[in-house]
Amino acid sequence: MSNSNAAVRKDAPHKDDLSHQIEALRADVSKLMATVSDDVSEGIGQAGRQISQTGRDARTTATNTVIQHPLAAVGIAAGIGLLLGLVARKG
Repeated sequence: MSNSNAAVRKDAPHKDDLSHQIEALRADVSKLMATVSDDVSEGIGQAGRQISQTGRDARTTATNTVIQHPLAAVGIAAGIGLLLGLVARKG
């Protein structure tokens, strides 16, 4: 029986080995989380810049369209105002 106990002790992981493995795992997880956090932050920043650019482009296009077609712009604005007034009256 003492031979089987000795074999179990040799095969069983040592307490220090497990501690080192856990510390290595913690370090790997920390590095992974930092990388993911950086990637997400970069993606959010890029999306924000793209949304801002799209908004500026839309504003420029609308301004140019109103300058090129002022009567149509006034007619559309009047029509939208009329529709909103009708909806507000029913509500």
